Amino acid sequence: MRINIYKLFFLFFVTLYNSNAQPTPEVPEKIRIDNMVLHISENISSTIQSEVDALHLNKKYFEIFIDRINIYFPIIERILDEEEMPNDLKFLALQESSLKSEAVSSSNAVGFWQFKKETGEEYGLVINDKIDERKNIVSSTRAASRYIKNSNFLFENWIFSVLSYLEGLSGAKAIVDPKLYGAKRMNIDENTHWYIIKFIAHKIAFEGFINSSEYNNNYSVFENNSFNSIKKLSDNLSINSDDIYKWNTWIKSDKIPSDRVYAFVIPEKKENVFTKVTSNIGEKVNSFIKSKLSSPVDEKVLKVLSQKIIYLNGLPALVADSVDNIDNVVSLYKISKKDFLTYNDIKNDHKMVFGVPYYLSKKRKRGMVQLYLRREEESLWQVSQLFGVQLNSIKKFNKENKSSKVLLKRRSIL
Repeated sequence: MRINIYKLFFLFFVTLYNSNAQPTPEVPEKIRIDNMVLHISENISSTIQSEVDALHLNKKYFEIFIDRINIYFPIIERILDEEEMPNDLKFLALQESSLKSEAVSSSNAVGFWQFKKETGEEYGLVINDKIDERKNIVSSTRAASRYIKNSNFLFENWIFSVLSYLEGLSGAKAIVDPKLYGAKRMNIDENTHWYIIKFIAHKIAFEGFINSSEYNNNYSVFENNSFNSIKKLSDNLSINSDDIYKWNTWIKSDKIPSDRVYAFVIPEKKENVFTKVTSNIGEKVNSFIKSKLSSPVDEKVLKVLSQKIIYLNGLPALVADSVDNIDNVVSLYKISKKDFLTYNDIKNDHKMVFGVPYYLSKKRKRGMVQLYLRREEESLWQVSQLFGVQLNSIKKFNKENKSSKVLLKRRSIL
């Protein structure tokens, strides 16, 4: 019998390729989604398995998925945790857009979570010719979380709430069995909606290949309240503006609006971004103070901001990291929450702002210098945090002041 040498080579390379490919997960009899247990019937198992197999079919594309997962899942997981949502919902973003900010559906749904314009605006996203937060991983994840959370108030069932993401609340209500509202166990069978089948398939296909220790830490989130342009952001973080635009396709112009805190994905390790931002604050404040002061007693204020605890106006302050929250800070530094809120002129629902100093003792009633020329987008609270002066004092000093020059202590009477 003659042997076709080309066929042998073909079979050899196919065998070699398959031996290096990742094993395709098998559909289990049951899976857990948060507090729910889903029993997968035999009559639907093969359908789900086909979906899983399809996601693993092309090794190259699967690895591209994993690369995106390692960049975006740590961000999505943090937002889901903050919104008190199930961690498994991250697989819905993967299902919706393959984690591509520029994804656009045939019905003109856009971005990571595939929001249509009206729905996105309803859930607080800015969408215009300059900004499209549907393409912002932080903003859109928060909006998607709130959308699904609203549905879950009715269903008390995360599977039905996921279905509402496709069908809308009224559409999902028309499909699902009211007897299963609040169910903690469900059967997944041939009657289960195809959208849920795909969601389950994405979880099974990728879950075993995700390791948080392998997440790409060369990317971080910078919540901007300091810079009013991409150029200034680029200059202060020493990051090429083209790279900022590449990872933040949601912004189309150089100007960064001041109507809210916008989150940027920065191609830089979190600790490096933190050091650059805090150093920038330190140089700004301390060089300003240094130009006005000569007394050696104030040298401690001039410490370089290479540590997390710094001194401003002679007071210890914590420069907030992107993961800091009030409860963690008060626990770590052994101070009461009530005192911390009072020290920093903030309320209980305040979310700590990346790069802003927060004080561990009561701010002073006056600053070390008299005047500060604030930027248009800077609030008096931000100025009070920057200089360690109580907000009420600044408001009192500037009661009838309409200029951009902020008094940080009373004018001397000459």
